[in-house]
Amino acid sequence: MFLKCKPCVFVVGNEYEIVINTAENGIIGVSVGGQIYYEENSGALYSEKNFAKIRVPQGVLDGAEKYAVEYRKTIIRRGYGSLMDEKQRVEFEFKPLKKTQDIKIYHVADVHYNFEIFEKVCSFFGNELDLLVVNGDIGEVETIENYEDVLKFVGNISNGKIPVIFSRGNHDVRGHLAERFTDYFPANGKKTYFNFEVGCLKGIVLDCGEDKRDEHIDRNATVPDVYGGVNIFHDFRLRERDFLQNLIFRKDDKITFAVSHISPSYTTSSGNPVFDIEREVYAEWIKELERLGIKFMLTGHLHKVDILPAFDERSILPANYPVIVGSECYKGKFMGTAITLNKDGMKVQFTDQELHVVSEQWINF
Repeated sequence: MFLKCKPCVFVVGNEYEIVINTAENGIIGVSVGGQIYYEENSGALYSEKNFAKIRVPQGVLDGAEKYAVEYRKTIIRRGYGSLMDEKQRVEFEFKPLKKTQDIKIYHVADVHYNFEIFEKVCSFFGNELDLLVVNGDIGEVETIENYEDVLKFVGNISNGKIPVIFSRGNHDVRGHLAERFTDYFPANGKKTYFNFEVGCLKGIVLDCGEDKRDEHIDRNATVPDVYGGVNIFHDFRLRERDFLQNLIFRKDDKITFAVSHISPSYTTSSGNPVFDIEREVYAEWIKELERLGIKFMLTGHLHKVDILPAFDERSILPANYPVIVGSECYKGKFMGTAITLNKDGMKVQFTDQELHVVSEQWINF
């Protein structure tokens, strides 16, 4: 088998970005409905790397309900007479989101490399799962293998068969190779924030970046300048504000929601002012999210599960939508969030590694 792991079918905009990892360098393509899609660079196909992010129109893959990964190992690439190995091919079924009621969504964040446990946590819906949301803090990225391990984790849960919404967390921006995040994971170009549509759903993936200021100093640490000048997330958040201010959703009956590892309205539950940052900028984000009519926000980061109703007094900034803090990874407790979504509301269940429902609540829209 030439594949290192199962493909991941990520949602970006109104397309799918299919991410594929192979054991060796070669030309990677995705065949759908008789057409082959590639990752290319101005007409030149990539052949000197072992991964690809390939865009496919949603309507094409939704209609076909299957795709194939095609691969030719690179023997030698040169100006004339490049040599490629024989073509290999693996087929996958695809389950588009066609339901408009009782949509099964599983949300997980804060995995922190506890892959085996969280694979079990995310199996709550079994084959009934319609959409997977992986919402940041999978872990620091020191090596390429760290990226590959994350994609293997997502592929093991989704089986290359269901759509996945994926966001970056504050731990994912740390590490030797953190700057290469968008090479391996879904993004709008080099932007880790973007809008999306899938089936009867639409929304926004946001990225707060780090959870402390760029210039954060810890005077008790061996190296007081915590980030060492490698971050400019304040400017990044301003660009994200501009993106939101220019975003317009057409009027339709799709259910609108937001995904963000850190909630801009609930950056800390500890009261520690270190994490209470960017109030002015985040207030502008929230204003635009309210304008866009989101019904709820999915977050993680706090290593606990919780639901904050609209205008909850615990929020640092007021918001007119509920915030679901949907993942726990603390002292041997591991939980995610099972959501059954309908037009008028949703059932939110916090479930653990034994697939038990720890608590549940209905949220009206």
